[in-house]
Amino acid sequence: VHLTQHDMAEGARYAFRLINEKGETVHESLSLYVPVTRAGLAQNFPNPFNPSTKIEYWVPGDGGAAGAAPVSLVIYDVRGARVRTLVDTRQPSGRYRVEWDGRDSAGTPVGSGVYFYRLATSHFSGTRKMLLLK
Repeated sequence: VHLTQHDMAEGARYAFRLINEKGETVHESLSLYVPVTRAGLAQNFPNPFNPSTKIEYWVPGDGGAAGAAPVSLVIYDVRGARVRTLVDTRQPSGRYRVEWDGRDSAGTPVGSGVYFYRLATSHFSGTRKMLLLK
């Protein structure tokens, strides 16, 4: 098997089975983990959404406490007001996915419109736009 760097996603785990020229299995479960080397924030999916959407992000380790980095993922409205904090903790290196159910921090459904989500780590900050349609 020949794999190049762009064939593999950071923070993903791959499983392989090695087979020789005769078609016989040589090794049943070879596992490979691709470490996360930089933070990133993907576009939410689906977008537009109703009633919920998923947000994927990845966090590299910062070598701090137990290899975890501080992570904050917050939803804002178009005025810049904080709607809801989805993540506010230290997380080890890896890929993460959270779901936003279209509710504010009090549990009240928010209205249709444009919202922004912002990921902040020790060395990264990124913001993306999403649309809630009811």
